[in-house]
Amino acid sequence: MASLKRLLIGKPMETKRLKHEKLPKWKALAVFSSDALSSVAYATEEILLVLALLGTSVFFYSLPIAVAILVLLLLVT
Repeated sequence: MASLKRLLIGKPMETKRLKHEKLPKWKALAVFSSDALSSVAYATEEILLVLALLGTSVFFYSLPIAVAILVLLLLVT
């Protein structure tokens, strides 16, 4: 299994080289947060679509779901 992982991912970096590969937080947020935001937006749309298909009897779930999504956004950014 380790040889397959090495083949797919490659050789691990040396510790000396790792510090040159890290992004500062301000750059990393600019690069990676748009992906998280678009995923959260897509997930919210799909959750509301399912709730709409199930009918108005399950719309009371929308507030707890919105709070959970807000917590995820706060954790990611």
